[in-house]
Amino acid sequence: MATTMTLQQLEQLNDSNCQLIDIRTPYEYARGHASKAINIPYDLLMMYPESYLKQGMTYYLICAHGSLSHRAGVILRSYGYNVSNVENGYHSGMRYGYY
Repeated sequence: MATTMTLQQLEQLNDSNCQLIDIRTPYEYARGHASKAINIPYDLLMMYPESYLKQGMTYYLICAHGSLSHRAGVILRSYGYNVSNVENGYHSGMRYGYY
C-alpha cells in the first residue's frame, strides 16, 4: 500500500474496508472537513491507537497541510496498522474544489 495518496486518488478509491481520519483539532474539524472523514485528534490517536484502529482495516489520515498526518502515519505503520497519508492535507482539497 502506498504511504501517501492524493485527494484525487482517494476520491477515486471505492473501498468499504477503509476510513478517512481527520487528525486536526475538533475546532479545525468543525470549521470544515471532508464529508467522509471522522475526527480523531492527533494526540488521542497517538496515545490510544488501539482504541480507534483495527488491524486489517485501511486508514487514510488527513491534517491541515500533510506534515502531521505523515508523522502519524510513520508511527502507526511501525505499530502494524495499514495507514496512508493524504498528501498536502485538507487545504489542498479546498484548492481543488473538493469541499
